[in-house]
Amino acid sequence: MANKSGRKSGTEESEVGAIIEEKVTKVSGDISIRRYSKGKFLGKGGFARCYEFVALNSRKVTAAKVVQKASLTRTRAKQKLMSEIKIHRSLHHPGVVGFEHFFEDSENVYILLEICTNQTMSELVRRRKRLTELEAQCYLIQVLSAVRYLHQHRVIHRDLKLGNLFLSEKMEIKIGDFGLATKLEFDGERKRTICGTPNYIAPEVLEGKSGHSYEVDVWAVGVIMYTLIVGKPPFETSDVKTTYRRIRMLAYTFPETVTISEAAKSLIARILVADPAKRPSIDEVLAHQFFHQGNIIPKLLPSSTLACPPSASYMKQFMQHVNPPSPRRLTETAPTSALGTARASSQANFEVPNTDRIKFNRELRPTEPVLPVPVEKPTAVSPTEVWVKKWVDYSSKYGLGYLLSNGCTGVYFNDSSKVLLGANGHTLHYLERKGPDRQETAAVYTLADHPKDLQKKVTLLQHFRSYLEGDSKQETGLGESAQAAETPVYIKKWMRTRHAILFRLTNKIVQVNFQDHTEIILSSESKTVTYVNKVGERSNYALATALESTNAEMSKRLKYTKDILSQMVAGGTGMTTGRGKSPERH
Repeated sequence: MANKSGRKSGTEESEVGAIIEEKVTKVSGDISIRRYSKGKFLGKGGFARCYEFVALNSRKVTAAKVVQKASLTRTRAKQKLMSEIKIHRSLHHPGVVGFEHFFEDSENVYILLEICTNQTMSELVRRRKRLTELEAQCYLIQVLSAVRYLHQHRVIHRDLKLGNLFLSEKMEIKIGDFGLATKLEFDGERKRTICGTPNYIAPEVLEGKSGHSYEVDVWAVGVIMYTLIVGKPPFETSDVKTTYRRIRMLAYTFPETVTISEAAKSLIARILVADPAKRPSIDEVLAHQFFHQGNIIPKLLPSSTLACPPSASYMKQFMQHVNPPSPRRLTETAPTSALGTARASSQANFEVPNTDRIKFNRELRPTEPVLPVPVEKPTAVSPTEVWVKKWVDYSSKYGLGYLLSNGCTGVYFNDSSKVLLGANGHTLHYLERKGPDRQETAAVYTLADHPKDLQKKVTLLQHFRSYLEGDSKQETGLGESAQAAETPVYIKKWMRTRHAILFRLTNKIVQVNFQDHTEIILSSESKTVTYVNKVGERSNYALATALESTNAEMSKRLKYTKDILSQMVAGGTGMTTGRGKSPERH
């Protein structure tokens, strides 16, 4: 049966609910039409965007990988897509995302896949920070079973990572995205294409001279295992070249802040070796002590673990027959973290006149209010949490500039793009929302090396930084290695009301600075409220009972904060979100 297709005219592809039509030519020559309703956006990668598709005749829900033909003008790109389809459609295993079929129209190629409703392991680790070793055992056994199946069919995935491990409705792990996969023609064949995701690339791929084979997938499993247990990849830094250098040198250790069993450490060390010939096979990995410590390993985990760790009673039923060796603290590491390395372009219509460098310096100092948070740290906030120390609202022209407690400086521009300069004054993070789905993309550069079209925004950032830091650099309380080790924190949203300014940060801190210089800091991590009164005195309260406090001033401001947050969620009026009002006089 040959597939052809067309799309219902007058329907914009980007619209949710758009009808996609597939024309199917049967062997008899008759033509039937299958119709799909285009649902919510699921994600993107490379040249493809994924959406939920619902077959109108059967109501079956699938994930549709949509590739624009405009991105396939080069022969190599077409060959790559056809290779992905050919490999993926040949695979049938419970641990591999199911391939339904594909079709095309004048504009796009549509690949229909099994839908995995619980997103990917990447989102899971982002929510949970890190997993228990019991969970890691459960997930890794499923991954290893699927990888063994691939290798038995001479397929090397070459891009195994958390973002390509999907979770089904039943919490089954399924390997997806075969865009970089390759199939060996004969035993012993070596591939030489340099490909993969920086944090997961094996050293022989970077070296490139001797080629690579199945061992690159084993290496990636080792990186995945480390990431699940520790919470971040072993070689991750904010600079790709530095990451590659660390991979070549095997420069990784285990952080002393995480307790890791000797068996887990042993298996990771067995896998992450430079010589691929010395790495264990998939069967040898499965035979390792890590998977045979006397405990029972669950086949699947409850969906509640998507949001929180398994309960003690749940863990006990699997651990009741085991007396594991007491884990010991391991040596410290400082693997750095990046928002990403893919370059993102700046908003083309963001204009800063050439005279604004002089004008900015002349106007900002006398007219813009800077309300600093007192320099001492609130005792309710842990040293690893970050909050806003100073800010300047210049949204009448450019945006909001701010200085964080970790020494980073950021700007939330009026076009909703964001730029953040690390405390080292070197690493530059740029975030913007692009495309019809308005997904936020991130790129990492340096202050000395960034795209020319970002120069105007970087210049404004430097002005804000100079003004907020003053004549001397702020004390951050964090060393350079500690700063580099964490994913950068930045203001995700802010709003201005008649009485206060509110900041919502990516580390789940909500901070409200009132015009009378009182302040509320809500920490979701520590479940606490910190209240700063008019003379800078700090009081700390449990979040659950803070409203019942006898401190009437604090309770009044906390209630106001709660009302603001409710309006933010509801999209209420009477305030400005993202882009602030013109500066108010204080």
